[in-house]
Amino acid sequence: MKLITLTVVTTLALVVSAIAIQPYVHSRASILNGQGVSSPGAQSTSDSGVQYAGFQSAALGREMKFAIQLPPSYDSDAKRRFPVVYFLHGMFGSEREFERRGVAAAISKMRSDGLIGEFIIVSPAGENSFYVNAKNGIRYEDAVVQDLIPYIEKTYRIAPGSGNRAIQGISMGGFGALMIAFKHPEMFSSVTTHCAALFTELPKPTGDDRRSQFISGLIGKIFGDPPDDVFYQSVNPIKLAQTNAAAIKKSALKIHFDAGDKDRYGFQNTNKVLDDQLTGVGVTHEFHIFPGNHGWEYMISVADRSYGFLWKSLGTNAKVQHASR
Repeated sequence: MKLITLTVVTTLALVVSAIAIQPYVHSRASILNGQGVSSPGAQSTSDSGVQYAGFQSAALGREMKFAIQLPPSYDSDAKRRFPVVYFLHGMFGSEREFERRGVAAAISKMRSDGLIGEFIIVSPAGENSFYVNAKNGIRYEDAVVQDLIPYIEKTYRIAPGSGNRAIQGISMGGFGALMIAFKHPEMFSSVTTHCAALFTELPKPTGDDRRSQFISGLIGKIFGDPPDDVFYQSVNPIKLAQTNAAAIKKSALKIHFDAGDKDRYGFQNTNKVLDDQLTGVGVTHEFHIFPGNHGWEYMISVADRSYGFLWKSLGTNAKVQHASR
């Protein structure tokens, strides 16, 4: 298969220059950001039903914060269990982006319009980790898979089984969602992503200017210092689609990803590479290039498609499942 070449250093340089010009952009199209029983210390905000809490992550050795949106029936039907979606934010974001960028409100509207049913959605704080177990020892993949998911599903009324669990991400979070789903396909009913920040090869910044040093510092701590190509490919969703194809097919993981035709970082090209890779190994999936750029505004413009997809993929028994207690 002929891979589409992407100048990854130039792409990351554009990201960095945008940051240098405007340290924090509060638009929904920002850079790579792309009630009942509640967690101890959870704090509610706004009408979207989003709460904020945290727990002690063994993998991180510290608190991991998260946002959680409980569906309307969580209070009124105290015995009902719900499916859950884990949403991974983008670079330079936090657990609060899910609400702040309008995703929580969009989900509420889709639900009130009858496009989707009720489920719980959780968005953990992922910093700039790409959600991998990094070469520097910071273990975000383990924090999600081994710590967050068990904690959430023990603390809240979650319907049991992988058929009632989905993972989703935007930009850097898209990389993380695909990586985690492809490494652990037996854990999820579906993975859905928007403008996933995919690279066919490990970015190799050069030069001694401040911009290049920033890029090197950003990726070096995650993928090795100096950057380790073998390690990168071990977590690269494009590569995992090939090396773990048999497990992905056996699990019947449902896969849906998309990107904007005018993605400012060119991620429609590398998402197309992933599409070709999955097609080549016979993994069933949906891939779309829709009109739009990169970021939150784009995601919300097409969210009805991804959420419709993940809702249909969730176990039918979970949609009206009740707790035994």
